[in-house]
Amino acid sequence: MGIFPIIIIAFQIYIVFTVIVLLLDNREPSETFAWIFIFILLPGLGFLLYLFIGRNWSKGYDHKRKLPQYIAKNLITLFKPIDEAQEGLIEMMVTRSKLHHDDLMTLLYRNSKSLLTANNKVKVYHHGKEKFDDLLKDIKEAKEFIHLQYFIWYSNDALGQKLKKLLIEKVKEGVEVKILYDYSGCFLTLGRGYIRSLRKEGIFIYPFFNYLSSFKTHTFNYRNHRKIAVIDGKIAYMGGMNVGQEYIDGGKRYKSWRDTHMRFEGDSVNILQAIFAIDWYNTVPKEDIFDKKYFPALSEKVELAGNLPIQFPTSGYDSPWPAIMHLYFSFITMAQKNIYIVSPYFIPDASLLVALKTAAMRGVKVTVLMAGVYDNPIPYWAAFSYFEDLLKSGVRIFQYQKGFMHAKILSCDGRMVSMGTANFDIRSLKLNYEVNAVFYDEKLTKEIDQQIVTDLEGSTEVTLADFNQISLLVRLRNSLMRLFSAVL
Repeated sequence: MGIFPIIIIAFQIYIVFTVIVLLLDNREPSETFAWIFIFILLPGLGFLLYLFIGRNWSKGYDHKRKLPQYIAKNLITLFKPIDEAQEGLIEMMVTRSKLHHDDLMTLLYRNSKSLLTANNKVKVYHHGKEKFDDLLKDIKEAKEFIHLQYFIWYSNDALGQKLKKLLIEKVKEGVEVKILYDYSGCFLTLGRGYIRSLRKEGIFIYPFFNYLSSFKTHTFNYRNHRKIAVIDGKIAYMGGMNVGQEYIDGGKRYKSWRDTHMRFEGDSVNILQAIFAIDWYNTVPKEDIFDKKYFPALSEKVELAGNLPIQFPTSGYDSPWPAIMHLYFSFITMAQKNIYIVSPYFIPDASLLVALKTAAMRGVKVTVLMAGVYDNPIPYWAAFSYFEDLLKSGVRIFQYQKGFMHAKILSCDGRMVSMGTANFDIRSLKLNYEVNAVFYDEKLTKEIDQQIVTDLEGSTEVTLADFNQISLLVRLRNSLMRLFSAVL
């Protein structure tokens, strides 16, 4: 037998084996066929890519024996009063606001153990300078501890150096400093010398899910996209901004940077501290920070009152449900008048795509605002492949032109709004560790809506006529990028 028939037989065995592996993963049919295409296009290499970035390892996660994202034994005890008060808080909010969001509140409690808190204050930032001015000020005034978690951290720019100097000063004052960063996000931005200098001064800094270590290579594709800061358990920050000068002034790549971030005070700080504590435990298993000293504002009695109800749905590798996808789907299907979607990337899965078209066709004003000046061409090109049917159904699509749009916002009927770290794309909704804040407050929602209207004035609308002018070759490229976007 010649070499050619042997190659053909080996290739056939390879295809049969890889297809069986894919079928057992029970993916969406579109994702399964996309991976089969990659296996055929890249024999051998395609299967290795699948093992590292495509395999759904979370299905094999032992939720009974291991630590799920939202559960820790000590936290169950600490948060028991808030947990037991959930039914009363939801009833109180529905009675007072008459918004009837109890079904959404219940959904987020069940799919990600998202506890509703009502005694909160929030400050929303739409640009980086004010946010980092306030954060640096709060860090400077810290007395007990500083916990920071970011997807990207630039060590060599002005902000990275300023923050390094300040954190070292705080450690010398006796303040505890713990930092988590994502290995992939910081691979090219956070220098080893920077890390060593922080550790030398007594700062604890670790990569979340260090996939280069033994037995963790399968976590390569599960990135921690969260951006959380907690100071003394009294103040917390969360949103879209990483640590970098470009988040303040656009850096060398952009005229400006448009983002959304939030500063919290009140009961919501305890929730963000708990999320950080569990991520820390998942990174440094021999050290937990579930002690009461990290939750100084927790009370044994929960008052059924408050002026700003918030929930923090989370999702990640160890989550049993895609909670933030459920949130986005619910926002779209619940909308009666209008919905705004703001995201740098727009890669909806099949369910969200159907929900958007259905909402538009039943008369809801659906507006999508995405980046017009892109940082990554692949998701930007892929987004165009979704436009035709959406435009025909009545969805309006805008692309921001004044700089880079990095905010992640969904606003529904001027009554409730979600802001946080999750983009409107498959990676954020199915693969990344994410956290959003859901606000059940008309005043705040309308303020956010007004900012979105302002952003739309600096954007260009994509019309069906514009789409029809795209050449066949460019459409083919966009469709090819869409194929890869479902699996990468």
